[in-house]
Amino acid sequence: MPRVSFVDEGKSGEFPAGRTLLSIATDLGVRVSHVCGGDGACGTCRIEVVEGWPNLTAPTPDETYKELEPPYRLSCQSKLLGDVAVKVAKIE
Repeated sequence: MPRVSFVDEGKSGEFPAGRTLLSIATDLGVRVSHVCGGDGACGTCRIEVVEGWPNLTAPTPDETYKELEPPYRLSCQSKLLGDVAVKVAKIE
């Protein structure tokens, strides 16, 4: 199973492919804002991909509409394909 590491939180685990990074963060006890409930509408669940960008599904229209560029993704839209290391992005 793929491994997800939240490097800024010091938490990691192995999870089945196809899970969103937001659901994984919740399971690991990592706090990620998601005002819209994980629907991709608000853009508050941003994460920074430190390693493993190709191991996530392609950016969705919700992400491209918000003009997110690498290394940032919406955790509610990013589905796991392989090992990744991420950080919770600080929204300024």
